[in-house]
Amino acid sequence: GLGLGEDAVGATVPPTREELWERMADALPPSLAVAPHRLSVLLWQATRYQQLHCLYPDGSRLGSAWHAPSLLQDYSPEPPPLPTRCIAKLDRHTDEAWFATVSHDGRHLASSSRDCSVILWVCQPPASFRVAHVLLGHTEPVSCAAWSPDDRYLLTASSDCTARLWRAPPEGRCESPLRILRKHDESVTSVGWLNDSQHFVSAGFDGCIYLWDVEGVELYRWEIPSRVQDLCITHNGKHMLVVDFERNVRVIDILGRRVLPPLPESDAVTSVCASALREELLVNIARQVSSAQHEPVIRLWDLAARGVVQRFLGHSQSRFVVRSCFGGPREEFVCSGSEDAKVYIWHRHYGALLQVLAGHKETVNSVCWVHGTSWLVSAADDCTLRVWSAAGPGAAPAIVEDEEAAPPD
Repeated sequence: GLGLGEDAVGATVPPTREELWERMADALPPSLAVAPHRLSVLLWQATRYQQLHCLYPDGSRLGSAWHAPSLLQDYSPEPPPLPTRCIAKLDRHTDEAWFATVSHDGRHLASSSRDCSVILWVCQPPASFRVAHVLLGHTEPVSCAAWSPDDRYLLTASSDCTARLWRAPPEGRCESPLRILRKHDESVTSVGWLNDSQHFVSAGFDGCIYLWDVEGVELYRWEIPSRVQDLCITHNGKHMLVVDFERNVRVIDILGRRVLPPLPESDAVTSVCASALREELLVNIARQVSSAQHEPVIRLWDLAARGVVQRFLGHSQSRFVVRSCFGGPREEFVCSGSEDAKVYIWHRHYGALLQVLAGHKETVNSVCWVHGTSWLVSAADDCTLRVWSAAGPGAAPAIVEDEEAAPPD
């Protein structure tokens, strides 16, 4: 037959590079043979090592396009902007400010209060926040609010046993709610939207969770054998995470109407926040009883793996519901209120405490990140909201009466 390196007339043909490599690999012992594509693998590992040891591994994603790390220089992305200064103090509430939430387009802020009102604020760079509307009608404190994904509607939940659906109003006179939902027998503690902006849920101390459409029609009801403290819906709209008074984080398949096995959380959870980008969940715990350390903790759950992947420590919580949120352009941060009247910011991946913001006079109940900006909003028992921003060219100046941010201990 025709031998390797010979043509049909017997002339010698130089072996190709691949053939030569195969001959060398056959001649070497297995311990010395180099695997195919080994160089590209080594270069990828070197790049990945730099990314994993960078405090802000998502920094190159902050623009509109993804820019892969270059092999021509070390991986050193710019860190995302970190709020360090208070640029606005909003003091229109007459009692404790319990909750704050920002519309998905970042243009409007809704705050709810013990004074039974909900205030809608217009947010305009660099630091303009003015009242667009005051929503009146609830007869008891308003515990929380939620914007629909398309920002056309706002839901509010109150201790008056009602949830109310409002059309996001234009500036002008106060309007009545589109729907007043009266099915609950006790305080309504939480509300949340499905991704289609046409369906939502409400939950309360009566242990009932109702699924509604925007016409006010009840579509389904789940009954939980305990008070419902809080709930949230995952970013894909498939699952609802429900906190009850029996230390459970229940998981509900919304479309299938099924109650799935709960997350194996060992301590009493006071509030939850679902990621808008990943299958992740923040749970606030006022006191750990399952470990030797009893201080409050925020745990980051990987919902797919059903396990805790990070813990955040340092804040204060013992008596009240304190809420946390994800922050940053790619949710690089975890932010939380605290009973010591401060706002805490950690690195989501590493758990490192990055910043402690001082300025409020009483418990900070709720925090939220303003989309498309470096603004963080906090709501506190001192009846005020504060807007925190990063420093930099073109940034708004800090307000005069603001105390400087305290560095992490």
